[in-house]
Amino acid sequence: FALLIVLIASMTVLAACGGAADDTSQSAGDGGVEQGVVHWPRDPQFILFRAEVIGGDGSDTIVGLNNIPRCSIYGDGRIVWTVPNQSGFEDVRFDYLSDEVIIDFVNFLVVTNRFYTYDAVFERTVPTVAQPVYEKLSLNVNDSEHSTDAFAEWPSGFYSDIVERCGSIAPTPRIFEPQGAWLTTEMVEYNPQSPTEYWEPEASGLNLADASDPDSKLWLEGSNVLILWDVMRTNPPDIQFNQNGMYYQLALQVPGVTINAPLAPAQ
Repeated sequence: FALLIVLIASMTVLAACGGAADDTSQSAGDGGVEQGVVHWPRDPQFILFRAEVIGGDGSDTIVGLNNIPRCSIYGDGRIVWTVPNQSGFEDVRFDYLSDEVIIDFVNFLVVTNRFYTYDAVFERTVPTVAQPVYEKLSLNVNDSEHSTDAFAEWPSGFYSDIVERCGSIAPTPRIFEPQGAWLTTEMVEYNPQSPTEYWEPEASGLNLADASDPDSKLWLEGSNVLILWDVMRTNPPDIQFNQNGMYYQLALQVPGVTINAPLAPAQ
């Protein structure tokens, strides 16, 4: 890691002085792309960087399956991040980054913020019944993944500065709307403290009970995906759906967006 810091810093100085080669991008030989000293696989499922909030009540329930990391960068240059919306919840944005922008961001992490000097401490703490809520950052370049979390005694503003930078590097931010998603539902007791949405299977063509088997997620496409996505973006995650007097909570997992979402089915 120390060598990587030195090499990235040297690369930055060379670029500033005009000493870098015109084309510093070259094949890494294993499906990756190398630019200067930083390389990563071009796999669209490969997570190059991620900022997320972990834990808390409900994190291990169906509601927790809806979690979307604060900012993720993937191997194909795709970036996905969340922004506050007018409902007080979160919308999702996406874009594609050039190699130069990604490497500049890695430089911001490694050199400016000394990313590799902080470890992931929570995984080494004594487990407790209560689930703490904490921030976690992960970087995976040069065939090496490094994670750190808020238990590592970050300096003030460390996480927020990195998340803010990640959400500002996209050249053309776009609103994300899923074309498909995995739906899982769970029948629950009515909770008067949670908001309720009425769902009519006859009108929508979707019976929420069909997705209630936890071992068999239902792949959705079309208008129902966008309808459910909009509902989830404008309500708290514990919203309940009233279908013919039965109440359901749901998880809508979008591949490449929602954390731990399965891949889309093969076409």
